[in-house]
Amino acid sequence: MDTFIDKLAQKRNAQEMIRANSAAEAARMEQMQNQMKAYDEVMQEIRKVNLKTAENVTEVKKVLEECMTKLETIETGGAQTADTEQTLAQIKTLLEERFKQSEDFAHKENVKVYRNVQAAFTEELGKQTKEVKGSKALLPVCVLILIGVIADIVINLIPIINGFVR
Repeated sequence: MDTFIDKLAQKRNAQEMIRANSAAEAARMEQMQNQMKAYDEVMQEIRKVNLKTAENVTEVKKVLEECMTKLETIETGGAQTADTEQTLAQIKTLLEERFKQSEDFAHKENVKVYRNVQAAFTEELGKQTKEVKGSKALLPVCVLILIGVIADIVINLIPIINGFVR
């Protein structure tokens, strides 16, 4: 009878281990889901910032176009001296260069942000995929342990049942 109680205690421990493993997997899955929610929120924030940057670029373009128009008006309207025309041409060239640099800078920064986010997602996806694959490997082991426990119970109960039947 003591052997039966010992076997029953071992089976109960195995079941508790299986439950603990399942609880740990559920906790990991919840953690991954929370992480994905956080990444989604970060992506939304990045999109908002990107839209705001695009709006700012549009505003800067408008202001620069107004400056260019005013410079052209001054240039054609009455600037008689060669020095004034040369100065205005230099200012116009300088504004065009600055505008081009501004566009290039905004583009480079947007590309950096995109690549950083893409790299972070790719890295995290790899980690999560590895974790999920690793946890799937536990399922067959758990099933085998459960089958072994059931087989052990049956094997140990048959002599006990036969003893009661006789």
